Amino acid sequence: MSDSERSASRWLASRWRSVPPSARPLVSTALIVAVGLVAILGFNALSGRLSQNGGASLASGAASPTASDQGVLLGGAAAPDFTLQDQTGATVTLASLKGRPTVFTFFDSVCPHTDCSLMAQYINVAAQSAGASANQVNWVALSLNPWHDTQQTASAFLKNQNVRLPLRYLLGSQAQLQPLWDAFHMQSILQSDGIVIHTTGVYLLDSQGHEQVFMDEGFNPRTLARDITLLLRDGASAFAGQQGAQSAHATTLTHGVNGMLVTLTATPGSYGSYNFSVVVESADGAAAIPNLTVTLDLAMPSMAMTPIHVALKPVQPASTGAYRADGVLSMKGTWAAQVTISRPGATASSMTTFIFDATY
Repeated sequence: MSDSERSASRWLASRWRSVPPSARPLVSTALIVAVGLVAILGFNALSGRLSQNGGASLASGAASPTASDQGVLLGGAAAPDFTLQDQTGATVTLASLKGRPTVFTFFDSVCPHTDCSLMAQYINVAAQSAGASANQVNWVALSLNPWHDTQQTASAFLKNQNVRLPLRYLLGSQAQLQPLWDAFHMQSILQSDGIVIHTTGVYLLDSQGHEQVFMDEGFNPRTLARDITLLLRDGASAFAGQQGAQSAHATTLTHGVNGMLVTLTATPGSYGSYNFSVVVESADGAAAIPNLTVTLDLAMPSMAMTPIHVALKPVQPASTGAYRADGVLSMKGTWAAQVTISRPGATASSMTTFIFDATY
């Protein structure tokens, strides 16, 4: 697979959900893009709100996870409970994992892309780097492909990837796995061609089943090994007081188009997420323009990819002139965000394209 194909497949693995913030607060761990005033699949009740001057700003109802040399620090949120069978047919529950830290990742045993193979190799290197400490933790992977994963394919995948750890590959139906994907902020989508596109990552849970660290795809496995050692030595307090690296600044761009001012704000969030707001005002900026149909198309100009089309929902009250949706940016680099605006009864739409660099 070429670099461009791999980049495109990562983009395809990005996910979109159009839900109002009142229905989906940002919860404990993860990745998502909020277009409008919001942050997506992320952490702990983060919600968007408008500033008094009609612009958009982000406000956090709780402390966001912080990024450090240890990965993204999650603050000890409880991992979701589950009862599933592994590749040997044995039952595994969250309770059965307590008493030892757990390295929790996500696999698709028939993944045609490189993501799962690379993740398996990162796990191997992390275990080797941890030395004897690797024998003191649980190693668990959750299936991202209930449509094709079986005990046989899971065992074959681990063997083919030379995973010699006592890793438990958890299997289940889509109905069983979907709530866990949601809780861990992972996405898995079965395409019409039978191929599954998905996200992945690694969580480090403490001995009580609490989420302490998240690492996105492409993490340094030796960092995970170091975190394992810290958690074994210091327990849940291992990451207390750690200061996260300062995140990159938000990018705010304003274009004039057909008698309107359109403002796009792109704010980097925690691990791979981006928060977007779109505000539409009159040309002089004196009044917000409500009751519009606003959509967003995101793509990387350097990639041969089909833009992801997203319908934005208005922020309430509608008089704010702000619009949003939820989704994910999965790659650093230069992005083009085309905003399309339609007025009620209009026969033509207004479009403007913003270029910004995604940095995390």
